[in-house]
Amino acid sequence: MEWLTQNWFWILIFVAFIAMHLFGHGGHGGHGGHGGAGRRPRDDDPPPSGHQH
Repeated sequence: MEWLTQNWFWILIFVAFIAMHLFGHGGHGGHGGHGGAGRRPRDDDPPPSGHQH
């Protein structure tokens, strides 16, 4: 438990890094979400919102 209290900052940084990687790189679309190039729209896809990065 002493190790945890001495290294809480690095644990926090590690958890934040993993969370951002899993949940969209801080809100910028994640893997393959930049513009949708090379992806064909499907019939059940919602219409584009016009939001561009």
